[in-house]
Amino acid sequence: MKSDVFDKDGKLITLAGNVIPDGAKIRVPHMIMDAAPPAMLHRPGSLPLADADTDARQTAYDDRKRSLSDRWKQPAPAQLPADARPGQTTPPAPVAAASDAAAQYAGRCAALERAYKGA
Repeated sequence: MKSDVFDKDGKLITLAGNVIPDGAKIRVPHMIMDAAPPAMLHRPGSLPLADADTDARQTAYDDRKRSLSDRWKQPAPAQLPADARPGQTTPPAPVAAASDAAAQYAGRCAALERAYKGA
C-alpha cells in the first residue's frame, strides 16, 4: 500500500528516506472490508428462509389471523358467563351529611396543627 506525504503547505512530497519532515502529514489509504466471505456480502432484499422457518412463520400468521377473525364469537363484555357470581344487591352506604363533613374538616385541620406544632 502506498502512502502519500504532504508538507506543511499541503504539497505532495517524495521522501528520500524513511524520515518524515517536521510539520508534514502522512495519508495512508485503507480498505475496510466485511469479515463475511464474498458470497455472503450485503445484497439488497430479504434473505431466504429454511423450509422449517417458513412453515413456522406461516403457522403463526394463520393462528393470529384465525384468532382475530374469531374474536366476534366470544361473549360480549356486558354478558356474564353462567358460572359468574351475582353483583352487589345491597344499596351502598349513605353519603355523610353536611354536618359530618364539617366535623371531619375540623378534625383534619386540628390534626395538621398538631403535626405542625410537633415538628
